[in-house]
Amino acid sequence: MATISLNTSLYIEAQNYAQRHNMSIDEWVSSLILRFLPTKKEKYKMKSMDELSPELQQLIGFAKPIVANTDDINGDKARMEYLTEKYEQ
Repeated sequence: MATISLNTSLYIEAQNYAQRHNMSIDEWVSSLILRFLPTKKEKYKMKSMDELSPELQQLIGFAKPIVANTDDINGDKARMEYLTEKYEQ
């Protein structure tokens, strides 16, 4: 078992808190540590389009974003084309 050093007044506050909640300081500190430890997340494998139902394939196909031109990475040309079309008289 390891030992943790605390400021005396902080220890007294922790002891009071633990007593009010019917637990020992060890149980309370352990619960706090466990609360903040990273949990192991399940890994999910993304299905390919062929593995999805036809209905989902249709929905995903509908929501696919338009691919920008590779020579217009930041969208400057597309924005200028849009503004020119919108405000050209």
